[in-house]
Amino acid sequence: MKASGRPVILISEELKEEEIAEIRAIVPRARLLTGADLESDLSLVERVEICYPALPAELWSKARSLQWLQIKWAGAESVLRILEAKSHPAVITNTHIHADAVAEHLWGMCLALTRNINRAVLQQRERIWDRTAVLPGISLLAGKTACIVGLGTIGRSCAELAKAFGMHVIGIRRQPGSLRPAPDEAGAGDRAGSTMVADEMVGPEDKRPAFARSRLIMVILPDAPGTRHFIGREEMASMRGAYLLNAGRGGCIDTDALVEALGSGSVRAAGLDVTDPEPLPPDHPLWGMPNVIITPHYAGDHPGYDREAFRAFIDNLGRYIRGESLRSVVDREAGY
Repeated sequence: MKASGRPVILISEELKEEEIAEIRAIVPRARLLTGADLESDLSLVERVEICYPALPAELWSKARSLQWLQIKWAGAESVLRILEAKSHPAVITNTHIHADAVAEHLWGMCLALTRNINRAVLQQRERIWDRTAVLPGISLLAGKTACIVGLGTIGRSCAELAKAFGMHVIGIRRQPGSLRPAPDEAGAGDRAGSTMVADEMVGPEDKRPAFARSRLIMVILPDAPGTRHFIGREEMASMRGAYLLNAGRGGCIDTDALVEALGSGSVRAAGLDVTDPEPLPPDHPLWGMPNVIITPHYAGDHPGYDREAFRAFIDNLGRYIRGESLRSVVDREAGY
């Protein structure tokens, strides 16, 4: 990509004055457009070269000059579902600022389940002190095995915490031989260049033996080709009372199979920040299961998120203007 001398930049959300000034400092001659500008003159979209953080679906076919879209979240599936976006030549970059938040969220759910804290909270609401009701089934993680399904940026943070708990870590990765993130995987807020902390790395084809050995399984997979029902009935049948947690996408786990596995005990408990469907219907059995914690898809949110996402855009904007490679380029075929 080669930046024009006076790029037209579409900013599709409201920015602060100081953020506008940061853009101006990098590209003083840029023309900045807002959604209101397009409402008054839709033909302006044909001149947009850069967009942050979203381009409405109905505008992709008209955005003939678009070279680069920076989105402010990690998942790119909402963009790639748009036919015109999937085939558009523009580069799409995502944002990797979720690692610590998602890891802490997953581990929070994990500890609540392994120590039966979820049950104790229900007792507290009823002003009940009953140790006999919360002691059965508590579990220790130290010395056990954790399997991190999707050992990317977020998975590394999850694995680091697993090691701090004294766990053996198996990582599942599409290319298990890679022990370092690719240069464009790193982004604002990432511990770029850190080595993988897994004790073992395996590919998707070896997932069942890995699950059979694991006490804890954390899923951080995107909605991408090959991840739909990555964990289904056969995979859950291989588990031996594992704790299963998901903060990737709900469709990575077969929900019906999960309900059965929770009933049979092959999955001991589940922590779900994402579900399939999402949200679950009010009468879905998962809501009433005592060995399930459900949170409404907010694991990646944290104070200062919008600011960090904007900083990722500013970093890439400087790279774009200088003709350098952009960080976190989305692979349309892989889906992330």
